This record gives sequence, C-alpha cells and structure tokens, in this order.
Amino acid sequence: MIEKLKAVCVASLLCGVLMACPVVAQDFKYPTAEEVQKMEAAMPNEAVVKPAQPRRMLVIDRCEGFKHSSVPFWDKALQVMGEKTGAFSVVITDDLNMLKADTLGQFDAVCFNNTTQLKLSPENTPELCKSLMDFVKGGKGLVGIHAATDNFYDWPEAMEMMGGKFTGHPWTSGGTWAFKIDQPDHPLMVPFEGQGFKISDEIYRTDPPLYSREKALVLMSLDLNDEATKNARGVREGDEDTGISWIKTWGKGRMFYCSLGHNHDITWTPPILEHYLRGIQFAMGDLKVDTTPKPAVGAKKVSELEQLLAQVKAYDFGDSREALTKLGDMIRQAYGNADKLEALEKALLSVLESDAKYAGKQYVCRELSIIGTGQSVPVLGKMLTDEELSDMARYALERIPDKTVDPVLLAAMLRATGKAKVGIINTLGERGHRPAAGEIGKLVGSSDKLLASAAISALGKIGGPDAAVALSQAKDSVPDDLKMVVYDASLKCADQMVVDGDRAAARKMYQSLYTTPGVPQLVRAAALRGMLNAASSDNK
Repeated sequence: MIEKLKAVCVASLLCGVLMACPVVAQDFKYPTAEEVQKMEAAMPNEAVVKPAQPRRMLVIDRCEGFKHSSVPFWDKALQVMGEKTGAFSVVITDDLNMLKADTLGQFDAVCFNNTTQLKLSPENTPELCKSLMDFVKGGKGLVGIHAATDNFYDWPEAMEMMGGKFTGHPWTSGGTWAFKIDQPDHPLMVPFEGQGFKISDEIYRTDPPLYSREKALVLMSLDLNDEATKNARGVREGDEDTGISWIKTWGKGRMFYCSLGHNHDITWTPPILEHYLRGIQFAMGDLKVDTTPKPAVGAKKVSELEQLLAQVKAYDFGDSREALTKLGDMIRQAYGNADKLEALEKALLSVLESDAKYAGKQYVCRELSIIGTGQSVPVLGKMLTDEELSDMARYALERIPDKTVDPVLLAAMLRATGKAKVGIINTLGERGHRPAAGEIGKLVGSSDKLLASAAISALGKIGGPDAAVALSQAKDSVPDDLKMVVYDASLKCADQMVVDGDRAAARKMYQSLYTTPGVPQLVRAAALRGMLNAASSDNK
C-alpha cells in the first residue's frame, strides 16, 4: 500500500519556506504498487511546455459529502505527473485552512480533487472565500477533477467560476459512454487526435445557466448520437449538451475542469492524463491557449425561463433558492396577463413530468395552487396515487377552482391506498364535493381507524342527504373512540343543511343528537342551539 502524501503547510516569516505536518488520512483504499506502475507507464514523459519557473499546485481532497474512492488515485497520479514531467510539484491536503492568503500565495494553482459539499461560503468562511477568489482573479489557476462541481452551494460566485454544478449522473460508472471532441485543433485536445472515443466512467450532468458555451470554451462533451449514451436511464430534455471538459479565464486567472475521473483506471489512461497535464499547465500560466467561448453554431439560445426551470428541476432542500425566487417573481409579474400565465403554468407542468427532484416538484405544486387551471388537472391527477407525491398534488388541486378537479379526485380515491387515499378523502371534504358522499360513506365502517375517521370528517364538510344518511347510521355503529368524530361531523352536516335551506332535515339530525343516550352534554347543547337556529330560520 502506498503511503499517501499529506501535508499541512504554513508560511514561515523567518525563512520563507513551507513546513509540512501530517494530516489524518481519510478512510480510502490506496492504489497498489502495480496500479502506481500503471500510472507511471501511462504518464507523459515530459511537460508540454517548459515551466517559466518552478510551479507548485495545492491539491485539496476534502470530502464533506460523498467520498469518491478515486480520490487517493488522483492524489498519487498528480504526484507522479508532476515528478515525471517536471511541470509542477504538489502538496496534498484536506485542510481548508491551506486556502488562507499567506499560505495560498506560495502556489501557482489550486486543484479540487473530487471534493464534495465543501462548506465554503462568504457568510461562514469569509477569509477563505476572499483568499481563493483573489488568488484566481489575481492571475493564478484553478483545476477541477470530476466531483469538483459538487461544491460551493452557498457561494454562487465560486459556482460561476467553476462553470457547473452537480445535478445528477444518468451516465453511471458501470456504463460505456461516447464523447465528441468539440475543439479538435485546440492545444489541450492534441492527445485525442481529433477523434471521439468511448470509455467507462461516471459523467456529471451540466445544467444551464452555470454551464454555458457562452461563458466557457467547451473542449469536449457527451456524444448523444450514440444510442447507449442517448438512452441511458434518466437522460432528460436538455442533456443534449453535456460538457465534459472546459476552460475559461476568471479575472486575470485561468480555470480548467474535466468531468472524467470517477473510475480508478482513468488515472492510467494516457490521452486523458495528457489532457489533464495540458489543462494544469494552462491553469498555471505556462501553456498559452485561446479561451474564447465558442457557442455551438445554430444552437438554440436558452431563455431565462428555461434556465430557471432547469435549476428548479435540480433544486434540493438546502440549496440556494435564488432560482425559485426569480421564477416566483416572474409569475407574479404575469398576473393579469392570461396568455403569460397559461404559458408559465405549462412550463411548471413540464417540471412535474420530468425527473426533477422532490423539492423542485413541491415548489411547483405550491405555485400551481395559486395559478393552476384546468390544464394542470390531468398532470396533478396522475400524482394522486403516488404515496410520495400525493400530498403536494392535493395541495395544488384543493385550491384550483376548476370543475374537472373533483371527478379526478374521486376517481383517484377509488384507486388509491394507504395515506394517499386518506389524503384524497380529506381534499374531497374540503372541496365539499357531494357526488363523492356515497363512495366516502362506504368507508365509515372501515377497520382502518385513520381511513374511517377521514371519511366521517369529510362527510361532515360535504353535507347533503347522502352524507346525512351515512352519518346517522355511523352514530350507532362506529367504535366508541370514533363517536366524537361522528358527532362533530353530524353537527357540521346539519349546519350545512340549514345553509342549504333544508331545515327539516337539519332539525331531524339535531334532534337525533340531542336525544341519543350517551351523547356528551357539550354535543347536546350544540344540537339544541342548532334546533333553535333552524326553527328561527323557519320564521324568517
């Protein structure tokens, strides 16, 4: 087992050198001697260009989220690369304090090696954020390997600097995927000789607006003309342009990112290693190359709405709500314009019909509860029997004033089971859908106490003759622990009958509650008031 190079470096004001101290190793499997030999054999023999001066790269491999097993492989590969080519030397650490200005200034580039969920934000770590941003903008380099885009969720400027954010990986590590070379004549792409290729690795999805060919020079991307790549499970609209490697300038500095690097054998694949060497030498400032973004010819310009929808699909609890706020503002501004609201409603429905995360769909349902119309009903209706999605669909449907809602709810209630069925019954009750009273009445005697209680309560809110009959029968038949639920529902049903003008039926229900043995005094008092109110209404 190869001992991992780990160091914490501090600046020495007296001698101007870096002092190294051991860092506790993470729980990783390190590359074997045989695997290190593979790296050494596959590595370029020399630097692409001679460094203008001795170069040093700080490699951060801290994982606060998922820990990729390839982390120690890349640590070793970068060490071997630097030593064999002479292009740079590395210091490897998981200590974020190394990003402090007095230490960071002694390096030419920072590499984020499969780092995940780093808790860097201007609010919580202002010194480190300022130091890193000043470092790159001031003329130094930033290198990202694979999971480097799974960071900075509370630091939008850094996400913009990296040029992408992890939102999923339909192309999993066990599959073989196709890649196309977007800039075959670019110096960083020389190793591929202008030819696309296939390889097994895990590939991260890239969503706009962070990922954009107008903001960075995309060097290679997924080739969705390949059937396996196009039909990977979870591929969705918008994945047609999934960047793999890109470069950009950031202030006076330079950034290089490559998505390849999940599987261990990537660290002994010659063209990819040379691509990384060239990217690192670019980031350090030794390899001068064109970084001018080149939008795809004839590419569809992504609208602001499309960008926001992409971010809503990727949104998860705890993420920045900036996109949700912007989309909400866009909806509010459309109030009074029926055509705009219809278009926005349709756009929101596309999120529900996609593989968006739960949090994004929940946000959409809240918005549809405000602007939803009949066009939302079929989409929301399909979600009603899904245990996970039913509550959010009901939340929207309950507030949509369209006559098609109630039949859809009733049909779903007949198919649903468990908590989803209980929830739908509650919603039918809130909407007072009287045609549902007959079917709901059949559930009053259910052995499932939760279901029976929901049915009884819903009948009270629905009211009408069918509800009254079901509640009258239930009064004497339900278990003791449900009798108060029946009494309360019966009072509500009788109250609704008074409102409807059916005072005779109302008085009958009140009287039954008043005279039935065992009915609590509080309920009997309410029934008596109801009878007096119904009689008073007769005299008006």
